[in-house]
Amino acid sequence: MGIARRLRAKWAAALFGLALCLGVASPSTAQQALWQRQDGWSDQSYYLPMRDGVRLAISLWFPSARVPETPAPVVLIQTRYGRAGVFKYGEGGRYQTLRDQGYVVAIVDTRGSTSSFGDRLVEIGPEEVRDMDELIRHFRSQSWSNGQVFATGVSYMADTADFATSARARLTGAVIRQSDFDGYLNLFTPGGVANDFMMSLWGGDTVLRDSGRASDPASLLDCRLRADDCAHLWPRLQPVDADHDYTLLRAAVSRARHWQPEDYRAAEFRDDRGANGYTMMASSPASRLNGIRRQNTPVQYWASWMDAGTADGVLARYNSAPRTPMQVWITANSHTGQHGSDPFFPDDPAPTPSFDAQWASMSAFLEQVARGERIQRQIHYYVLGARSFRTTDVWPPRDTTRTNFYFAPESALDRTPSDEPSARDRYEVDFSVSTGEATRWTTQIGAPAAYGDRRATGLLSYTSAPFTQDIELVGQPTVRLFVSSQTADPAFFVYLEDVAPDGRVTYLTEGLFRAIHRRETTRGRPYAQAAPAHSFARRDARPMPVGEIEEVAFATFPVAALLRAGHRLRVSIAGADASAFRRYSEGRADAFELERSAARPSHITVDLRPWSAQ
Repeated sequence: MGIARRLRAKWAAALFGLALCLGVASPSTAQQALWQRQDGWSDQSYYLPMRDGVRLAISLWFPSARVPETPAPVVLIQTRYGRAGVFKYGEGGRYQTLRDQGYVVAIVDTRGSTSSFGDRLVEIGPEEVRDMDELIRHFRSQSWSNGQVFATGVSYMADTADFATSARARLTGAVIRQSDFDGYLNLFTPGGVANDFMMSLWGGDTVLRDSGRASDPASLLDCRLRADDCAHLWPRLQPVDADHDYTLLRAAVSRARHWQPEDYRAAEFRDDRGANGYTMMASSPASRLNGIRRQNTPVQYWASWMDAGTADGVLARYNSAPRTPMQVWITANSHTGQHGSDPFFPDDPAPTPSFDAQWASMSAFLEQVARGERIQRQIHYYVLGARSFRTTDVWPPRDTTRTNFYFAPESALDRTPSDEPSARDRYEVDFSVSTGEATRWTTQIGAPAAYGDRRATGLLSYTSAPFTQDIELVGQPTVRLFVSSQTADPAFFVYLEDVAPDGRVTYLTEGLFRAIHRRETTRGRPYAQAAPAHSFARRDARPMPVGEIEEVAFATFPVAALLRAGHRLRVSIAGADASAFRRYSEGRADAFELERSAARPSHITVDLRPWSAQ
């Protein structure tokens, strides 16, 4: 079995196991009957008709489990994973904390998902976005509401909260945790390279959820076919209070139309529509940037250097909406924030900040916004290898020096460009290479990134001289290659690494790029992006001329890391990552010729500044 298939099988099993744990009740529990409410059951649940008659399932958890006598603020969570399961298990069960603090927790199954009615042709489609205005107005107008409505959530729920900050009904504020601001570049097609692992595994599970079935492929549970099965699928599915015999729930999951992962198989470019008629960009909060700027909703935004492209997304949002009040936290934690993933400390799973500290910060932010206090625009970012945070109000931070490291003879990285008239290195592409089974691309499925010692990768690598003092590398490195390939459609994977005096090689960040997108242009950019910029549009695609040197330049994902005195910087280049990404090079063997001459000096550019413990 190939590595890609083996890893998909492993994480599919993990996902199904998690679903069994969280979403399928045991027979004895199910036989307790609906009205002997289980732990986590909402205090009130009902269907709310939208403008077109589609009914959304809503659950409310009141402070002290009863309608508050004094009007209370509302925390809105829009999910596609099931209301009861999200309340009970989401954020480690911490939504109960908000309830204890006096908030009404309102969780909505979004249009076409789990217990809500409607078809689902796309994730976060235009009608789902329109629903957000109606939901905000609905919760603001309730007799038990004080008119303040906040949005929050992790992952998909973060995406919906991010979208909701653009709603004309206007949120009071939002806490957005690990949003995929640009679903195309930050998750499903980074650098134009298809992340088939995520699309097939996650997308396939959504179809099962929304059709009333269990994630376990061996399970025959089907709420559509048998009412008795519906109870076994709690908390994945929760009926509303009036639905005593699951009639409404079974009608909701009997959908006529639902998107499939295969719909996006041929949607290779940013402007491509899938077979369902939608682009990936349309499902991204970045598509609502004008509304985000217009509303200027105060947000606390969490991301991670080690979680797909979430850090890239929040920094793009920060720079693209310069007047929006934003308090940004970039960690090195897992997608849920509950596990540390700093590659310098692979044996320490403790998150930084601690999960308790994260929640204390979120609660303080909500209270600050509720009081109408000003939110200062700041970015608090974790420094890999330092176990500490730094703060800046601009990105990249001030006082950094943009520094080139040129590829040099004998696999060296040199700060001085070459004076050689002709010099090349050859790399035979190994399509079996992989970054491993637990990476920034698996954490959204549930496996925190866990990069090991990378000294024996078999890639084309270049290493600098040791640093003579402690250095902070902070910003968005960029790569400029002068390179040829033996096929017209190669992909380049570039890894930035730290080499310790004892030889250990530690992952810092990466950039991946499909070479047909190499035309540099600012045309059609939907938001502020690090240079060199690319449209990723079909009209700008250009096949590589086989055997000819071309200039291919792209940004890696941003990062902050402490490079200690005596350590060295390494750049490693590959043509594949079998753990998650589609194979390119037209499915044929390939070889890269990398030029490092005076006229064509391949190099990487990073932002550096002397490290200070202050």
